[in-house]
Amino acid sequence: MIMGKMFAAVRAARERHSPAGAPLVVYFGRLEWEKGVHDLLAALPRLRRAHPGARLAVAGKGVQAQALVEQARKLRVRRAIDFVGHLPDRPLVALLAAADVVVLPSRYEPFGIVALEAAAAGAPLVASTAGGLAELVVDGETGLSIEPGDVDGIVAGVRAVLADPLGAVRRARAAKARLAQEFDWTGIAAATARVYRAASVRPHPVLGRPKIATGNAFRD
Repeated sequence: MIMGKMFAAVRAARERHSPAGAPLVVYFGRLEWEKGVHDLLAALPRLRRAHPGARLAVAGKGVQAQALVEQARKLRVRRAIDFVGHLPDRPLVALLAAADVVVLPSRYEPFGIVALEAAAAGAPLVASTAGGLAELVVDGETGLSIEPGDVDGIVAGVRAVLADPLGAVRRARAAKARLAQEFDWTGIAAATARVYRAASVRPHPVLGRPKIATGNAFRD
């Protein structure tokens, strides 16, 4: 019954965001400049020329939300984008599972747990090499990698996924399998504990008192 409800939720998400069956591209995460969503929007007109009717669903909230809406209008793709805001866990998983490709175009990324969430949902992934994403996504094996800020790369990556759905499924399955092998939290906690146990405590000299500037730094 649980699987049946999940399949129904995925089907409903697909019908909601791509009712005509055209390719569905998804971004999820914070709507901030460093996440590179504006680069994905810049790529959308070219993607739609190559794949007529292709649609984009953007899930998330942030300070760039209104600017992205205005950018979509200027690019004349506003009607092809669903800005759905923050989604609870179950609707988000359904959306990711319904996507033909999830794009994470970050220009800056400390870790990139969204890549692991996309992998858990079985979504084909195109991600930048910013920060932790460079380690979380193995190019050609668990997803396709692009350079941060590379709009041409986004277009090429998405088109590669849509042109080879079997290859995309293979990479998505490999990404999901890798979660249990390398990103199990129990294993990560144990490895972290081993690092701390291996660390040695050594005496260190007394640190000198830092010099504190006096006077007015803006006058001679």
